[in-house]
Amino acid sequence: MFELDPDKPDIPALARIQLWMGVLCMIGSVISLLLAFSAYEWINEVYAFAGAIGAFLVALLFVDQAKTLELQPVISARVKSRFAMEGVTRAMPGMTGGTGGDRKPGIISQKQTERVIKVSEKDAREQGLRLR
Repeated sequence: MFELDPDKPDIPALARIQLWMGVLCMIGSVISLLLAFSAYEWINEVYAFAGAIGAFLVALLFVDQAKTLELQPVISARVKSRFAMEGVTRAMPGMTGGTGGDRKPGIISQKQTERVIKVSEKDAREQGLRLR
């Protein structure tokens, strides 16, 4: 069976939108800079330079926000798993070095269900999935 990597959730749509808006602003910055160096009479060089710098700063802002939103689900999943592990270890007194007097009821284990996903070997190699 192949297993999906739980540490790499899907990228949110808002992050993809902001990333591409940042790329478009970078392209606009380059075009504005090229227009500033052109010898056209109808272009004011001061505004063209200011537009290039402004578009560059907006592009940096968009790309930074996109990367932050992209990492947010990963951090959230790791924090949740850490709190879950701390809850499990707190419930078992032998694991944390607690005394026998403060015993808590044990955790009721449930049957683990596995999801079965059928993927061809070629697609699995391309996606980076590993055989379990």
